[in-house]
Amino acid sequence: MSYEQKIIEQMQINNGYITNKMTRDLEIPSIYLTRMTKEDEILNVSRGIYILPNIIEDELYINYLRYSKIVYTGNTALVLNEMSNRSLKSIEANVPSNYNTHRIESFVVNRVNDIQYSLGKTFKETEYGNLVPTYDKERMLCDVFLHDILDNEALNYAIQAAKKQDINYEQLYNYACILDVYDKIKFLLEIRV
Repeated sequence: MSYEQKIIEQMQINNGYITNKMTRDLEIPSIYLTRMTKEDEILNVSRGIYILPNIIEDELYINYLRYSKIVYTGNTALVLNEMSNRSLKSIEANVPSNYNTHRIESFVVNRVNDIQYSLGKTFKETEYGNLVPTYDKERMLCDVFLHDILDNEALNYAIQAAKKQDINYEQLYNYACILDVYDKIKFLLEIRV
């Protein structure tokens, strides 16, 4: 099997995407990516990230491939958790406090401590079927109250959507205590409807 065939096969396995790192792991010289791009067999969508021509670009997934330490938060995480009925106008992500963010310009980045970074981290599918890191619905309910990021209508929608997905109240309680927002969300813990 030729290097080009191996690249195409790997891209088909990975929803139409491949990175320079993936080709190095497969022991394929990166010059083949350059050649295939020149011949329009694949497209270069970001530094070191390539897709098949028939694939729709997934901005959230491309960002994750480029910056592997990001975890989507804020409205981005609400959309990924299906807790928002609003469109995604801007992308927001958390990174560890020691992460160098000077190259990230296309979205909002928050440098946070280790607890805020890792608490409730999970992976969710984007609308294009790619898995990206974000926070679970219980963590997002805490964040909504911690950062006061939603108006009343959006807050009610987020709470109702989370309830439809079955809130893990024990986990919500633990997160609320760790993030010091228990007083703000105790009504959610008391209702449990």
